[in-house]
Amino acid sequence: MASALLLGVDIGTTLTKVGLIDVGGREISHAVTPTPWNRETTGATIDPETLFRAVVSCATAALAHVPEGSVLGVGVTSMAETAVLVDAHGAPVGPAVAWYDTRARDEFARMKSELLDTRVARTTGLNTSQIPTGPTVRWLRDHLSASRDARACTSVSDWIVHRLGGEWACELSLASRTGLLDVRAGEWWPDALEWCGLDFDYMPPLRHAGSSYGRVREDLEGLERLGGATLTTAGHDHLCGSVGVGVNRSSQVMDSCGTAEALVRAVPTGTLDDLGEGHHLGVEVGWHVIPDHYALLGGLSLGLNLIPVLETLGVESRDGRTPLDAPALVLATEHEDEAAVLHESVRSLRDQINLDRWFTEHHGEPPEELWWRVMQTAVTSSHDLLDGLEKLGGPVTQVVASGGWSKNPLLRYLKSRVFPPLTYPLVEEAGIRGSALLSGLAGGAFSHVEDFPDPPFEIVEPHRASHSPTDPSSPRKPI
Repeated sequence: MASALLLGVDIGTTLTKVGLIDVGGREISHAVTPTPWNRETTGATIDPETLFRAVVSCATAALAHVPEGSVLGVGVTSMAETAVLVDAHGAPVGPAVAWYDTRARDEFARMKSELLDTRVARTTGLNTSQIPTGPTVRWLRDHLSASRDARACTSVSDWIVHRLGGEWACELSLASRTGLLDVRAGEWWPDALEWCGLDFDYMPPLRHAGSSYGRVREDLEGLERLGGATLTTAGHDHLCGSVGVGVNRSSQVMDSCGTAEALVRAVPTGTLDDLGEGHHLGVEVGWHVIPDHYALLGGLSLGLNLIPVLETLGVESRDGRTPLDAPALVLATEHEDEAAVLHESVRSLRDQINLDRWFTEHHGEPPEELWWRVMQTAVTSSHDLLDGLEKLGGPVTQVVASGGWSKNPLLRYLKSRVFPPLTYPLVEEAGIRGSALLSGLAGGAFSHVEDFPDPPFEIVEPHRASHSPTDPSSPRKPI
């Protein structure tokens, strides 16, 4: 008899992915398509209906590889900040703007000035560095005639769930990235909505990830097999991905090492007295996809800064690995007991490195030594951020690392020297797995996120560069 299946959708900046797992958490199939952006000078926009068609096409391809088994649930996760504007009838008006788009920079400055910077930070939990949704909504209403009829907005994930047949709603972790949510109250912030021109009465009701949004329509061409499956929005992709790799306890931290590095931690909602208290540590606060928990989220530039270094050195990377790793690893082990020699210009990779100046000052040093210095700096920055997460939420007993750069042997070794025990999940698509599992929560396959099956993983022991494969049933399984 075929196993019951769960389908996950992960709408990312570069790629949109759809896949299926069984209720035991085993990944079965997935399909990928480019996220269909329209590139513009300030960033990019996307047409909501074009995105929906891309999701349907990708889901059809993923289902084609799995001929048997009923689909119990469908979960959708996505990037944050990007939102779909709708009119009084719920129809989309105008494009959705990419989270990294800078067109609303001036509007963001006005929002912080007119609503008060400290008030925005303490109400929304955001560090006011990344442009949230609200200022972009204001820009669209002021500059695009198609968007002037907008009365409400919702996340990309919630829009896709709604188009699949789900109820009109907005998930809390994604709402937390809009700048329009009073995070502590768990309600829309009327002053911010008024400032950007939206109507409180038309805004969607707020829901937790993993709650039921209804069922998939029976009449969707190509997706008839999904008809009747329980729908849920699986929240912000970083947070959903952390659940997908088994990070569902407050003592754990997810370290996502990709183009950007994100450290994510769940803490009970009563932990913080002031939502802005972590901002000087580089940590923002919002709702997590885990019920009754906030997400502590800190971001760093990792790949964005490492790639220019490699280009200057004339070295290529592949799957997070480079030819400089092995000789740099020898240097790192030889200097294990010495403090890293770090130049002030690269003390932190939170900002773009001044490469010309740095390479001039270190002219003549072997490439592997330069690479070791830069990677040590990256580790120092992420360790500083981890310290901030501990100051806010208490001791961290385990860090679970994923993403392309987490495969780098030098980075693994350097982190093993200063981090708590490092675990590397053997998961192909964390966002798909997380969104699928959350759909199982919505559909009754699980009672709580703690019931989710852990993935297999491998451990890097502290102070060692080697790692050993571990089965999820092993007695060494982290707690």
